[in-house]
Parts: sequence; C-alpha cells; structure tokens
Amino acid sequence: MAPHLHIVGAGLAGLACAVRASQAGVAVTLHEAAAQAGGRCRSYYDEVLDRRIDNGNHLLLSGNDNAMAYAQAIGAGDRFVGPKEAAFPFLDLATGERWTVRLNRGSIPWWMLSADRRVKGTSLGQYFSVFRVLAASRKATVAECVDTSSALYERFWEPMTVAVLNASPMVAAASLLAPVL
Repeated sequence: MAPHLHIVGAGLAGLACAVRASQAGVAVTLHEAAAQAGGRCRSYYDEVLDRRIDNGNHLLLSGNDNAMAYAQAIGAGDRFVGPKEAAFPFLDLATGERWTVRLNRGSIPWWMLSADRRVKGTSLGQYFSVFRVLAASRKATVAECVDTSSALYERFWEPMTVAVLNASPMVAAASLLAPVL
C-alpha cells in the first residue's frame, strides 16, 4: 500500500509540506479548520476598496528555505518582494512609542551596538541574552534564554518571537529564532 500523509493545518508550513510530499509521490490529505488555506499568510480582494488586502500579521523571512521552495513550486517565487534590510517596526500600544529594530547581515549581531537600531530606551547590556538564544540547545525555549521580567521582553522578545515563530516565547524553540538574529 502506498503511503498516505494527513497534514493538519493549511497554513504556509502545511501547504509547503503537502506540495513537497506530493512531489515525492506521497498521497496527501490536507485538513484545515478555516474556510481557506494560507493561515495568517493570505490576502483577499475587497470590493468596496477595489483592491487586494493583506490579512493578518505574518512574517516570512528569505532564510525560510521551505517556504521559499513552496513559493517556487507553486509558481509564485517571483511574486515575493521584500525589503532591502531586515527592519522590524514596533509600536508600544500602552505608550504609543514607535521604533524600528534594524538587524544586520551576518552571524554577529552588530546592530545591538547602535542605540538607533535597537529597542527604544534600552541599553546594550540588556541584549546579552541574545547570546544565550544564539547558543541555545534544541530543547531550550526563548523564555528560558531571556529575562521575562524586563521591558525588553515585552517590547522585543515576545513580539519578535510571535511574529517569527507564531508561538509564545514560553513554548517557542530558541534555536529556531537564532537564525533570524
């Protein structure tokens, strides 16, 4: 009997898995609770505004090889257009403050040395936990590597982890966040 794979969730990861498995000759059944595929990474046409609207907050990074391979496999690879630099705008809903974290290329986080590239009002010393995230074991969560009682946690670690990994720092693997940093 030929293998049959059941995939729960038709978000980007589920869709990518389904395409790759079917290309390998595996029969696939994709299960999705929502009325459409794509998870938070989808858009729709709004007739009132007469334009396509991006729906949801989803962060897709060019280093996500599986997502990029999926886009190529479905003929949409050339439709992804990204910024020239890794810049993540933030808004503190409690205070109204805005800032943009601007990461640099390469494995050494030089961006932390510049006050205008990091979270507003933070000091360099608060970022030493980045090194614990970079060196984390596969089992360590983001929350186990950083100070969860700091403002930096609320203003950077938590929103960054949710945006990148779609999970709370309490359960998200630090080793999966490390390549972003």
